[in-house]
Formats: sequence, C-alpha cells, structure tokens
Amino acid sequence: MANILKYIEEYKNTSFKTVKFNEVDNIILSCLSYIDFAGIVSHKRKYISLKDAAGEFFEKNTLKEYCKQGIIFKQCYKMLEKMQNTKRYGNLLLYNYIYVGNEQQQFSALCIRIKRDLVFISFEGTDHLIVGWKENFALCYKFPIYTQVSAINYLNKAVSIFDKNIIIGGHSKGGNLAMVAAMYAKKRVNKKISLIYNNDGPGLRKKEIESEEYKNIEKRLVHIIPNYSVVGLLLRHNENFKVIKSNRMDIMAHSPFTWQVHQNEFKQAKLSKISQRLDKSIILWLEEHDDESRQMLIDPIFEVIKKAGIVNVYDVKSLKKFIDLFKSFKGLDKSTKELFANCLLFNVKYCIRPKVKKDKIET
Repeated sequence: MANILKYIEEYKNTSFKTVKFNEVDNIILSCLSYIDFAGIVSHKRKYISLKDAAGEFFEKNTLKEYCKQGIIFKQCYKMLEKMQNTKRYGNLLLYNYIYVGNEQQQFSALCIRIKRDLVFISFEGTDHLIVGWKENFALCYKFPIYTQVSAINYLNKAVSIFDKNIIIGGHSKGGNLAMVAAMYAKKRVNKKISLIYNNDGPGLRKKEIESEEYKNIEKRLVHIIPNYSVVGLLLRHNENFKVIKSNRMDIMAHSPFTWQVHQNEFKQAKLSKISQRLDKSIILWLEEHDDESRQMLIDPIFEVIKKAGIVNVYDVKSLKKFIDLFKSFKGLDKSTKELFANCLLFNVKYCIRPKVKKDKIET
C-alpha cells in the first residue's frame, strides 16, 4: 500500500520539470516544518540545500532520541532520510526557519524554494507542547490567536518583491495557519499566492468564514481531509473539501503517513459515517454556545493542566504529575471534566507512540 514515503522512493529521480508539484509534494513539504532545523537553516534569506541541511540534522539527532517526541516526528525523520539524496528534493533550498515555543504560542515555519519561480511556505502543526493544544481549542472562541498573528507576520516578511509564485500549506493547525495567513496577507503578497493547502487542519468560526477575506482566497484553497477525519472537521469549513483514503479508521488517520497514494495523487474516498456525525455535532455545539461560553468551558481545562505542572504531553506519563492532575480535576464541573478527559485522550493517542501492534503506522 503506497504512502508518501513510498512516493518519495518512486519519484526520487524525477525532477519537478518532469512531474510538476502536486498535492502529495504539498504534504511532504508541509511536514518538513516539523523538523527541528534550529541552528541549521537560517532565520533570514540565506539558503541551504535540503541535502546539506539534512546532513547537519542527522549529525545532531538520532532516530531513537528524535522519535521520543511522538509519532509524527519519527515519521518526519524517516521522510527526511528518504528525501536527502534524491534528485527531486535534495536540491530544494531551505531558508527563513523559525520556531517559537513559550507560554503564549507554539509556532514554526519554513520557506522552501522549489524552483527559481516557485516557493512553498510550510507552517508546522501542533507539537508536544501543551500550549499548542490550548491554541487549537482557543480557535473556537478567539480570533486571531497568537500563532495566527505570527503566521500573518511571517508570510508578509518572507515573501520578497522578487518572488513570483507562492504556494503555502501546513498539516493540522499548520493548515489553519496557512489559510489565515493568506486571508490577511498584504495585497502585494496575496496576489502572488496561487494555492493554499489546509491538510486536515481546523476551519474557522462563522464570522471569519463569511468574511470577504475568506471569500478572496476560497477558490485557491485546497482543504484535504482523510475519510476518518476529526481535526479537519473542527469549526466551520466550506463543503468543497477533498476526502482522501487513510489506512486507519481512528484518530491516527490524522497522520499524513497513513494517507494512501496512487501515482502522484491521493486516493479519493467518501467521508465515513462516524466523521459525518462528528461534523454535524460540532456545528450543533457551535450553534448552541457563543464565544464567551466556549471560553468558560475550555479555559478551566488548561488551568488544571497548568496547576498540575504539565508543560508537554510527556509530563502526563509522570505518575506524580498524573495524580496531581486529577487532584486538581475535582474542582471542575461535569461537562468540563468530560471535555477534559476527551482532550487528554486525544493528546495521548496522537502524540505518544502506541505500544500495541494495531496502532502501528505503515512505513
């Protein structure tokens, strides 16, 4: 069963002149921003080839250590290994790398020059920091959140007057950031953007999705979700999303490494019944709760997490912090407890490497 890793192997000797940039290349480059290029790729307009950047990265990081950050990082490590010495990806030029992780936001982005007249700008999704997950939930009651502002500012600064054709994309929260950055980019930047890829990322609140800024980018927006989507159905979205086939039937379908590839495109599918029900229930919940009530429900969850001293998802694996977490848990009302439990389960399943055979992702 072909996935993006096998796609890289199949097209490794094929240039972008022979086979043009496509939706599979999009998710591969979107995943590149999950790689920690700090100290390797410049935060300014100073180029380094992917081949050279990968070489320096592997000198600093072993697979054993890097995969402790979670499944997506393990798979991205393997992806970079396969890309490093290929004709298709080895000579890509990387620049403008940034990573910010503090109490307010978790944000990372990377510019990738594919050809002289084509640049891909990649926005990272949520990593292991709890603040990133808090931002995901804050999307339902606040606009813009800190990372959205960072994404807008980054895009405006990253695109130069000499750039001609810009494609932007991201996976998970990164897909939402790509979309919002395009919506509020300066006019000179916006007109250079040919495509925006939201790869299974959250949508927008009603106010933003009905805005002129959204309508301005809608025809250039490609929203890709797997047939068992959860994250990509959060909030509101247009009905023109592309449903593709994953080899998983659970939350792990969110991982792009489970998405099935045929030649140079994803296999299309129909949205599963469980995802259809989820989509309807999310819209119903949004209709029944205004921004203030959503915030009142969500903020206490993360106050509990903060009091328990949990900074990243791996802290939950500490028995003491796990006990402290549930001691703080007693003060929450029933509905908030239920949402918190679901939030915790989602984080653990997605970020921590599963130990049972059925959770293995095909590579």
